[in-house]
Amino acid sequence: MTTLQINIPDDLASKVSKLTINAESHIIDLLKSKVIQLDQNLCLADEYRMASVENKQIMRIFSTVDLENWDDEY
Repeated sequence: MTTLQINIPDDLASKVSKLTINAESHIIDLLKSKVIQLDQNLCLADEYRMASVENKQIMRIFSTVDLENWDDEY
């Protein structure tokens, strides 16, 4: 385990101490959940990037077909 020293504003420390008996454990749990959330967001961003590449490939493949028989009178 690594020790990390952080400075927390007094008002925030006061609120945390009112919410829980074990502030250290509570902060660790919050950090864990935030890291999981950020990791999921990064994975989702990667999936969107890959989908964008795939969409561009599909658009390129069908570009000639899309222009055939196109009628602007719709």
